[in-house]
Amino acid sequence: RTAVLHSAPSLAQRVLRWLSDTYAGRVVLITAAGLAGRLALLAYQPIWRDEAFTALATSRSLGGMLDVVRADSAPPVAYVLERAVASLVPGTAGLRLFPALAGAAAIPLGAALGRRIAGDRGGLLTAVVCALSPALALSALDARMYAVATTVVMATTLALWRAVDRPTRARWVVYGGLMALALYTDYFAVLAVPAQLVAVALVLRAGWRRTAVAAAVAAAAGLTLVPWLVAASAQLGHAGQPFWVQPVDFESVSGSLVQFFAGPPIEPWVPWKPAMQVFQGVAMAAGILLLGVLVARRRRLGDPRSRAAAFCAVCGFGAALLLFPLSLWHPLVDGRYAGVVWGPAYALLGAGLALVASRRLVAAALVATLSATLALALLPDHPDTQAAIASLRTEVGPHDLVDAYASEYLLLLEEAPPPLLRRTLVLQDSVQWYWGTAVYPHGVITPALPARVTGYDGTVYAVTQPNERPPSIPDGYSQRARTCWLGACVVTYRRG
Repeated sequence: RTAVLHSAPSLAQRVLRWLSDTYAGRVVLITAAGLAGRLALLAYQPIWRDEAFTALATSRSLGGMLDVVRADSAPPVAYVLERAVASLVPGTAGLRLFPALAGAAAIPLGAALGRRIAGDRGGLLTAVVCALSPALALSALDARMYAVATTVVMATTLALWRAVDRPTRARWVVYGGLMALALYTDYFAVLAVPAQLVAVALVLRAGWRRTAVAAAVAAAAGLTLVPWLVAASAQLGHAGQPFWVQPVDFESVSGSLVQFFAGPPIEPWVPWKPAMQVFQGVAMAAGILLLGVLVARRRRLGDPRSRAAAFCAVCGFGAALLLFPLSLWHPLVDGRYAGVVWGPAYALLGAGLALVASRRLVAAALVATLSATLALALLPDHPDTQAAIASLRTEVGPHDLVDAYASEYLLLLEEAPPPLLRRTLVLQDSVQWYWGTAVYPHGVITPALPARVTGYDGTVYAVTQPNERPPSIPDGYSQRARTCWLGACVVTYRRG
């Protein structure tokens, strides 16, 4: 009896055996590893401009934050949740913690979608792809709403699939609730709705009743957004104004496609951009190869699983393609926006991997993906604003002025000390809303140098990005110096 008791495995041994021997346990391990990698890199890169907007908005009271968001261009949920998490953890790490957690949740969701296409092997490999993908990993290190929206849209896809498979009131409620959450996270989640309905009707062939129920539930979820749209009616005024996205052309389309496989674009001022693009190119080649394998060997899946692959393709790629007709009204083709809805398509890469017989080829594809992610995450490419601030603190006198271009002002507003901010203005006639003007202090935008500078022959320090055109020279001033760091330049102007 004593021998039997001693031979029984301990709790730790049972947990380890479950993690190593069961499908669910392996998905947990992959998810934990993906989350650990994201958490390890939270504060590695400095913040960039849009993250500065998030930091400035979430640092206000709840009411003040909602006022800012209503005047900008997004729904409120991601800001509310990010504010709650960031209040518990200070600094850059706290600012990015919620997107990292939400982004890691895409890993088990991807596994669930991939498993429906290629069984347990497809599920596990999709989980690995989602853990390593440059697009998913890098967006999870960005204090914005995109990683959160991607995960929620993936959840809506799975919830809808389950509801169509076995309709119950609870499953439809889950789908509707998740869709409402997606729409309150990012407006571009609406692109998922028509793609999902087409996939249900034409790919799964669910019949008109289930398709109609799905449409009704999605419509009900959309109606929940109406109170917010009324409160945020100022956002509607941005629709007819200029926007930063370039018109649709080969470059914009191909650039968005590259981002699905290889992560976000690299700024032109990054010195090691060519090397990073090599890693991205290898990751893209691996991803296209996996899609090719899936198409070439789809018969091995059988009819139900082939339909499952088509369902993920329509829900992911089909939703992203809807940006093109929208761009006839307003250019919107951008990887960040497409990334909100293309999450289900990562199951296709996992299924393609599952159909590769050679372990060496599987390992090579994953190494190519991981290499691109590490290159983009570890090589510094965010603006070194602190270096510029350190220089300005030692040089700016009581009658000098910092002229911050719109591309840099939010970073100064977030990171510069108050004495320096009191001497900082944006010398322009006007600034478009998409530069984050909703958090600008009153009176910071001005078309001319103030008398407190010109009356004392003060020096003007213009802060720009390295790739921006030289700032306009104030009357009577000439350029005396230009110093650049990574992503930030200070151009000095003096009288004479």
